[in-house]
Amino acid sequence: SQPGEIAGRTSGRQKSKSSVGGQFSRQLKDLRSKIDRTSPHYVRCLKPNDELEPDNFDPLVVSDQLRCAGVIEALRVARIGYPQRYSHARFLARYRLLGEEHIRKAKNASRRQKP
Repeated sequence: SQPGEIAGRTSGRQKSKSSVGGQFSRQLKDLRSKIDRTSPHYVRCLKPNDELEPDNFDPLVVSDQLRCAGVIEALRVARIGYPQRYSHARFLARYRLLGEEHIRKAKNASRRQKP
């Protein structure tokens, strides 16, 4: 037995079940890590049930929250094909061919205007 041990316990900090605050902190860190690895447009927090009970998912409560927040309507519009948000580089790579003639005319016009 080591000094400071009493019936299997050690002095100082001991490993035990983490507190609610510790669990929250760890979950928040995991969420931030997932968000940093992806590029979400936003994060929406939802209550899984009105009783705030763990492991109790009420689809009606969640769908009502999504509908009231406008998420379901946004998904409906996105499924139709609106809005497409491309980065500038991706947009050019995809649609440059459609504007080749216009780009060429614009370059020629700018060359003529320079002294």
